[in-house]
Amino acid sequence: MKATITAMILIVGAALFTAPYRSSAQTASDTLVVSAMPPGNINNMIMGDTTATGQRNDPNRVYVLQQTGSSDSTYFFTAPIYTNYNLTIIGKTNPVTGHPPVIEPFINPDNSTPGSFCIPRSGNVTFKNLYFLGTRTDGISLTGNVVSTLGDSITVRVDHCVFDNFGTTGAVVFYFGGSYSNFFATNCEYRNLISDTWRQPDNLWNNGGIPEDTVEYVNNTFFCTTRSVIGTGGYTKYFSFDHNTMFLDLEGVVLAPQLTNAVIKNNIFYGCEAHGQDSTLIRTLVFNNGMGPSIITLDTLTTLKASPFNFTEADRNVVVENNAYFWPKALYDYWTAVSDTAHDPGLITAPVWMNKLTTSMFADHTRWPGFVESNNDSVDPGFSPSLVTPGLDSLVKYVDTLWVTGSGQGYRWSQFPTDPLNIFASVPQNWASSQGYPVPENLAYSSATLQSAGTNKFALGDLNWFPAQLKLWEEGQVNAVRSTEPQVPTKFDLSQNYPNPFNPSTDIKFSLTQSGVMSLKIYNVLGQVVDVVAQGYRPAGTYLYNVNMDRFASGVYFYTLQQGSNVMTRKMLLLK
Repeated sequence: MKATITAMILIVGAALFTAPYRSSAQTASDTLVVSAMPPGNINNMIMGDTTATGQRNDPNRVYVLQQTGSSDSTYFFTAPIYTNYNLTIIGKTNPVTGHPPVIEPFINPDNSTPGSFCIPRSGNVTFKNLYFLGTRTDGISLTGNVVSTLGDSITVRVDHCVFDNFGTTGAVVFYFGGSYSNFFATNCEYRNLISDTWRQPDNLWNNGGIPEDTVEYVNNTFFCTTRSVIGTGGYTKYFSFDHNTMFLDLEGVVLAPQLTNAVIKNNIFYGCEAHGQDSTLIRTLVFNNGMGPSIITLDTLTTLKASPFNFTEADRNVVVENNAYFWPKALYDYWTAVSDTAHDPGLITAPVWMNKLTTSMFADHTRWPGFVESNNDSVDPGFSPSLVTPGLDSLVKYVDTLWVTGSGQGYRWSQFPTDPLNIFASVPQNWASSQGYPVPENLAYSSATLQSAGTNKFALGDLNWFPAQLKLWEEGQVNAVRSTEPQVPTKFDLSQNYPNPFNPSTDIKFSLTQSGVMSLKIYNVLGQVVDVVAQGYRPAGTYLYNVNMDRFASGVYFYTLQQGSNVMTRKMLLLK
């Protein structure tokens, strides 16, 4: 894999996710403990904690789901929680079991179930250390969303949460119905998110074509799902997918073919886009020019070429690097078998890493100068056979029902709670020390190569499955935040690298006075680009990058920072 180019982003906002939640940061006056019972108490306490005009009694209120005793707590919600203020819900682990509190839809007297948990009209939403279960106690799966925003400029943050068994036809977990909002997901697991309908796009996050600001996934696991991680036919200002593990997924990663600024790196994609595609489905797709299924799927611009966006292909910046992908033999055997039978539709096209159109876009540096693709390899991570064998067997059966009948026929191939009244019934007692989540599966893998293959030399995929590495990674993030210069820089600036001369690594610091698309590139004396240190959308702030040039020859190099019309270049000397 590519030599390290470690970025330490020095922005105050990063502390919201890199530092753990500390209850001491909240005073007694702005913390309200919510009891689990009776059912609907979480609705009543949050929505009832307002003034006559609908504002919250304490603007800084944090709602704490506190568990006591030896039994795990389940919070049944009986209706959506509508808010027009900032909403923060923090779950406390059970002191005996170590499990987080569960939030689950209630079966109302008329047998109805609320369609969504939270519907913010304005303000921001933060959820931490919660287990959202989309299945009622009678086993019926909720068709709805965890969050459905109605207002503009809303930021949703989820950290150390589990989202389990949501969705039937067309449901998503997070739906943004307002413009220019943000979504940040860290250290979460999305499991058993199954659609019963074939050939209908299903996503974890979707905005229905409405323009949005930022969508970021860092250190998450997607276990047995039928969904892509982002779905939008419109504009997303910046998309980041970093250190995530996708294990046995029916869809590809991105259903957003017009991405303009995105970074996809340090991820593992195992058995993704598992259904393949037939010629009929390929022809009917509204994007990708009929080029077939792939993990990374992009297309040329259509709607974003028009006002108010007016993008050109040269404006786009997409970086895809240091990822691993793999399809087990059982999937290839099935695709071959179904193509040799009378199944509808017959010949199946197996997925690839990038289809021909996407590959050609990354290869054409004249038309797409901002597209960078490197060090993406097909490698078997070596997941536990106890997960792979039964998971593949069930996945193949599920896919077969889709091709034969066009629907899942209610067949659910994922692993979900054996006891709806106790979702932790099959969770090992030592999960807290041996696993990253309170779930039965453990997605630590055996490949030594992939355990140090990231752009930062950490393991690919979700680092929660490698607790020692996660600790080092978080310490590095915290250290970067402690070095923060909190004020927005007053000038666009590129500092002289230090040390200089250097061998083989050096630090490059720069400042951006405004948010926007930028690039930091290294050139040789012939004016040729030899490395792209950073590229894409960045918020205003001060940044420090450590650049390792061990693979380059001694000599003079130039590094250039560019953002819009602002350009600065400095010289550095590599001496070996």
